[in-house]
Amino acid sequence: MTGKTIIFSSWIFSSLARQGLSSSTGSPTQSPPIFYRDRLAISVTAVLLAAAGLAWVASYYLMPFMMMSSPPGMMAATGVVAIVSSLSLPSIAFFEVVWIIGMAAMMFPAMIPMVFFYDKIKTKVESNPRLAKILGTPLFLAGYLATYALFGLAAYLAVYFAISLSSALPVLASLSVAASATILIGTGLYQFSSLKTRCMSNCVSPLGFFTAHSYGGLTGAFRMGFSHGKFCTVCCSAYMLVMLAVGAMSIPVMLALTGVIALEKVIIRGATWFNRIIAVAFILLGILVLLFPSLLSAIQTL
Repeated sequence: MTGKTIIFSSWIFSSLARQGLSSSTGSPTQSPPIFYRDRLAISVTAVLLAAAGLAWVASYYLMPFMMMSSPPGMMAATGVVAIVSSLSLPSIAFFEVVWIIGMAAMMFPAMIPMVFFYDKIKTKVESNPRLAKILGTPLFLAGYLATYALFGLAAYLAVYFAISLSSALPVLASLSVAASATILIGTGLYQFSSLKTRCMSNCVSPLGFFTAHSYGGLTGAFRMGFSHGKFCTVCCSAYMLVMLAVGAMSIPVMLALTGVIALEKVIIRGATWFNRIIAVAFILLGILVLLFPSLLSAIQTL
């Protein structure tokens, strides 16, 4: 570790010890239980949940407009074809707006412990703690959402070219059910991967993340948000692909995945048994889609 990281890590542990919040074992591998009853915790929770609620309302009203933007030559596209309509700048820009709003709706509840830790601990080592809370927190969240914006753009382009290829080779269009089933099964298998485990550890341990990724100032707040967003994006990339390519960004599918992510990161905190349950659930769902293709249409029209 660098000298700056060591100093910050030492300051965190001494600060937590002064507040009587250190774990009984003193082990640095787990975050101390810093999320306890206080006004800051309540404020952070209320603000992020309110922002997520507004994002859900916006998603609910914006999604029908996205579905109406059918590709040229198609009277009424449905599912992911209606969402990934063309490579025109307006289509991509509108998708990105809806995507980022959707990510705020889905991910902000799972960000509560991380933002709380930033406001409670990290801002205290800044030259202007009050400014760090007022401007640093939005910049931290902006950096976080920036990674999902980049991921959304990459996913849009990948799905668009996959759809274009299937249009050029009609035989591939018949494999859409198999492709969706493969994504679902792949999402289940991804739960067992070491990459998922490594990224999850940075999502559920604010102490571990900020000890290794601590930057000063307002630009540092954005950098930390972007760094955390990279771990979170990789951790949840399979879920996002399911939402886009299988669930066609339907609100019920988004809500279901939001529940899984919130449980995984905030309540269960990456417990192996929970990951295994989710893995088996996705694999079974993929098999069911293969056996009963009509299930895919039912999912996309929820």
